[in-house]
Amino acid sequence: MLVASVVTVVAFLVWLTVARLPWFTGVVLVALILVAVVSITLAAAQPRAAVEARLLLFLGVAVTLLVAGEMQRSRLADSGDDRAGQRWPYRIAVGLALFVALACIPAAAWDFNDDGFVPSARELGPLPGGLALRGAGGDAECGTGRCAVSYALVGRPDESAEEVARRMWGHLASRGWPEPESGNSCRPVGWLLDTRETCVEISAADGAARVTLEGGRPAPRFAGASSQPR
Repeated sequence: MLVASVVTVVAFLVWLTVARLPWFTGVVLVALILVAVVSITLAAAQPRAAVEARLLLFLGVAVTLLVAGEMQRSRLADSGDDRAGQRWPYRIAVGLALFVALACIPAAAWDFNDDGFVPSARELGPLPGGLALRGAGGDAECGTGRCAVSYALVGRPDESAEEVARRMWGHLASRGWPEPESGNSCRPVGWLLDTRETCVEISAADGAARVTLEGGRPAPRFAGASSQPR
């Protein structure tokens, strides 16, 4: 919301430098506010669409300035007003907005899609009674495009490691995590442009349950990559 508000205010201030029709300035302000509202609504309705909402914001602002500038120029020209030719300020603003929307944001999206990240234990949600994570998660490791962190998973004193693991899987399923495949469950981080994923693995080897969280590019893109301490 902060970014949308700042961009909207800056775009409107830029428009004021080229505004020649007072009544039309209100129309431009309403259009910019609507663009911001649509962007914020998209991010709220689809929390994973942060990149897409930002891109929509910049594109919407750019299109609004472009259309408003041309409409103002056309109306001034029709009335014979020589101010119709004063278009360079909003053209610069539109150029910058388009550059950000079409170059900077896609480049940033590609850049963070190429990097791994250490998922937070909050991804697991509030654990049910009797389950707890042990360890600060400071032993994170990162390889090519992927990072992982492990925690000891403990249950009630009378539960075996296998029972603890089964209960944890049931908890994750109740929070929308997909059914595990080969001991792993993965879900996307972003929506369309952010292709990274968060994965959880639960093991019960040597009589102890353990949870491993991984974040980064989908597995087929980095299979076989070696890991190194972060």
